[in-house]
Amino acid sequence: MSTAPSRIKVEANGPILEITFDHPPAHAFDQRASRDLDAALTRLNETPELRCAIVTATGDRIFSAGWDLKAVAAGETGEDFGEHGFMGLRRFDLEKPIIAAVNGLAVGGGFEFSLMAHLVIAAPHVEFALPELQRGFIPEAGGLWRAHRRLPVNVASDLLLTGRRLSAEEGLRLGFVNRIVPREDLMATARAMAAEIVAAAPLAVAALLEMTREVEMLSDEAAFARLKDGLPAHTRMRQSEDFHEGPRAFAEKRPPRWTGK
Repeated sequence: MSTAPSRIKVEANGPILEITFDHPPAHAFDQRASRDLDAALTRLNETPELRCAIVTATGDRIFSAGWDLKAVAAGETGEDFGEHGFMGLRRFDLEKPIIAAVNGLAVGGGFEFSLMAHLVIAAPHVEFALPELQRGFIPEAGGLWRAHRRLPVNVASDLLLTGRRLSAEEGLRLGFVNRIVPREDLMATARAMAAEIVAAAPLAVAALLEMTREVEMLSDEAAFARLKDGLPAHTRMRQSEDFHEGPRAFAEKRPPRWTGK
């Protein structure tokens, strides 16, 4: 069992869980760091008071270089990355949004995590890359297919086959990056965005994320059928007190008082 400090910092800022990669210079992930990140995401999911996460890194050069190839070269050949795989990238249960506040180069797993995030804010100098093919393997932690879903297919294929970098500006133009802000404004912008999310009904947010996952690859007809079949988070929302509180607050011209029940 390693006694080294964790490579990530986790702190609750009111209803917002702030997760910071803190293993400079590359913020690379070994097995323990991956398990620690997955534990933080589980804490987000299972703590009612937490409503949103912001994931960032220290410094301004690198967000994350992904898999710690130096650890692999030194003999770490196992892949005990945690219940939900490397960097938690096999999570299909998130009920609360993740904002990636990308402060620097996002390579490999760093890009894959950004592709899994619900919202991406980037500093102007940020670049994203998937250079796995140039290292002798492929991005198996979701990057291969998520890149093709979040970006135009030809662009995703270009990035994967050549390993070239996607600039923040190109990512914004293609709809992958939500906002570009100065590095010094990155966390303030992410916190402001998180505050807007927190103002929404928590059960409605969970239902939205659930429904989006379930119908992503379906036709309109199949999506309506899936909704009618019943989804757990959607059912909880429809049967909740909050479902009635929203219209009531609107009619009474007051802010809603969400209880998550």
